[in-house]
Amino acid sequence: MKIFRYFFLIIVSIVLMTCADTSVDPLLGDWDRRTMYPINGVCHAATFVIGDLGYVVGGFSVQNPPRREVYAFNHTGGGLVGGDSEGRTMGIWERKRSLPAEIEGRQQAVGFSLKDASGKEYGFMGGGWVFRNNDYETEDDFWRYDPVDDTWEEIAPLRDPSDPERSLKRRGAFAFALNVGGKTYGYVGGGFSDRPDNNYLNDLWRFDPDGVTDGLPGKWEEIHDRSFDKRLGAAVFIIDNKAYICNGRDGQGNINDFWVFDPNGEHLWTPKKTMNKVHPDDSYDDQYGALGRHFGVAFVVPAEGGKPRGHIIGGVTNSGSTCWEYDEDEDLWHQRTSFYNNQFTQFREGMVSFYFPETRRAFVGMGKSGISAYPDDMWEFLPLVDDEIYRDMR
Repeated sequence: MKIFRYFFLIIVSIVLMTCADTSVDPLLGDWDRRTMYPINGVCHAATFVIGDLGYVVGGFSVQNPPRREVYAFNHTGGGLVGGDSEGRTMGIWERKRSLPAEIEGRQQAVGFSLKDASGKEYGFMGGGWVFRNNDYETEDDFWRYDPVDDTWEEIAPLRDPSDPERSLKRRGAFAFALNVGGKTYGYVGGGFSDRPDNNYLNDLWRFDPDGVTDGLPGKWEEIHDRSFDKRLGAAVFIIDNKAYICNGRDGQGNINDFWVFDPNGEHLWTPKKTMNKVHPDDSYDDQYGALGRHFGVAFVVPAEGGKPRGHIIGGVTNSGSTCWEYDEDEDLWHQRTSFYNNQFTQFREGMVSFYFPETRRAFVGMGKSGISAYPDDMWEFLPLVDDEIYRDMR
């Protein structure tokens, strides 16, 4: 009996030491829940930001066809967050007019916002997957949203101006807006073109809101430098008027290259460290394998010292909804508190994300979890809070 007790104590001691050795420190950052989306949650919706409002256009939910609703998240509305000393608000959702009959509901479309020559800001949405004749088809049409009149107007479709018959239909592309020579342009690139092409894309097109094409507002111009690889479901964030493009997948799986696009630089494209640990001797993070994903989202939020930092979260990955922060000075990624609060590892793809530079607040939510769950929650990321309650589950 004494021998049994002796060995029992040894086993218990080993287990306790093992647990102590494998525990991880709390990760920086915390997630606070905000006002829920008013209807069933959606995934793969188009988004853009105008002022204090983040717009969600269309997307996919529990059944075909893709949705036509348009909602705006007013992050400065609603009641105050309980116990918050900084006066943050819960946010409210404002119903806008649904897409008119001539605009088909869609998922995996892109969105961005721009000001025209008069200084008026518009939202732009186009491309994506529409459900037609009991099947999905990619589209190349684009539309401009007037937030004052709450109306949509057709603009130049995404087609090659040198060959108007050449359609540039796509879904799962990325989009952003950058300033060039004092004027802001929209950019759309990558994605996947369905039948008859069935091809992953790596082209990049610039949209001039003040141009005209065949009587429609807007003009597209190709950026001929194609340094980045073909991909679907990439994520992009903007820092200092540069676009950081990462993640996505091709026919072989998740892509781990990482690029920065500078329209005013000596070189348009600059490669950054790959988002995985390629060589055993590399000194950067051993967990880099968790960075690979597609249909994740990116956002920017100030980190220590108030400097904006890019973040990625969610997507189709083997690591759940882990959150990573990019330090462009070091060209390194650092893991932050997983979505949400590390309570469990939840897989989500096609979420929406907003960053509001005036208030320096970032929000992430909704998307698709599992086979058929479409959460309607919305969360704010607080970057400088120590997550002392939950441990990261890796």
